[in-house]
Amino acid sequence: MHNYLIFGLLSLTFACQSRPSEQSTTETSSTNPSQTDTSTAPDTLCFRQILSRDTTTLQLITNGNQVSGYLDSNPYEKDRARGPFQGILNKGQIHADWQRSGEGTTQPYALDFTLKGDSGISWLEGERIEKDGKWILKDPQSGYRYMLPKVDCSTTPLR
Repeated sequence: MHNYLIFGLLSLTFACQSRPSEQSTTETSSTNPSQTDTSTAPDTLCFRQILSRDTTTLQLITNGNQVSGYLDSNPYEKDRARGPFQGILNKGQIHADWQRSGEGTTQPYALDFTLKGDSGISWLEGERIEKDGKWILKDPQSGYRYMLPKVDCSTTPLR
């Protein structure tokens, strides 16, 4: 019993001593305009497009300019393509590498997404060629444009 009392008092003492230093750090950083807090909490966004019986779903996790996510393209009665991606976000443009799994193989695909404000995300898909071990669009200016509206993540099952 005596040991528990000593441990409790020591814990309380250390907890009280650490609080003023945390407050002074916060006060210092908020009063010094040259220091800016660039850390952000990860944000998860979900998008889905349903055309007839074809469904495309995308989950996007942003953490600063780093992005990751999962893309699932499920055309009705055709081969499904899905997998994780990682990339960089810059001014609403995302350049990502997608580990596309479909038809029994996994291949790296280059994807260029465009965030449409708070309404959705889009990207072009078309004929691809292999370059340096990655599948890229043969003509990056033309093809089918996927346009997925933003949806509530709790209603968007992935994987």
